[in-house]
Amino acid sequence: MTTLLVLVILGLIWAAVLVPPYLQNRREHRPGDSIASFRHQLSVLERATPEGRARSVAQLDARREWAAQRQSAQAVSYAAATATAPYRPASRAATVRTASVRKRRRDVFLTLLGAVGVTFLLAFAMGGMVWMLHLLIDAAFVGYVALLVKLQQEAAEKEIKVRFLEPAPLRAVEQPLLRRVGS
Repeated sequence: MTTLLVLVILGLIWAAVLVPPYLQNRREHRPGDSIASFRHQLSVLERATPEGRARSVAQLDARREWAAQRQSAQAVSYAAATATAPYRPASRAATVRTASVRKRRRDVFLTLLGAVGVTFLLAFAMGGMVWMLHLLIDAAFVGYVALLVKLQQEAAEKEIKVRFLEPAPLRAVEQPLLRRVGS
């Protein structure tokens, strides 16, 4: 009887650990934002019409002109910008990835913390082999916290030691580069 109870409790703890990430993964891969989906579908339909294509071409030309102006302005202010702040290459994808990693780590931490609390209460109420389960989950929690501390220390060390190279300065190329061959 106690073996069956321990197995049921162990199954509930595994479910508590595995079900939230599974549900979150399903939620992220399902297009739940109906407004964004609707706008995307409208933009596809708008581009399919002749007026939409003409408007898209005009918008593209305006964007190209704006980009050229911005590039020339960036070339002028490049020296001032690099002198004031160190170069940190950070793309939007890297920022989103970092946020999702933090959220996942926080979720695992809170799940393990909840499992520690639940197993402590069960072990206090029932005694016996449930204490072993509680100690096993305590060990997993302590190991995870140690891993998080190690990862944070490595990130801090990387922040101190790693220096990124500055990007090449922007320059306007008026003539094609010629390669000199011969004597």
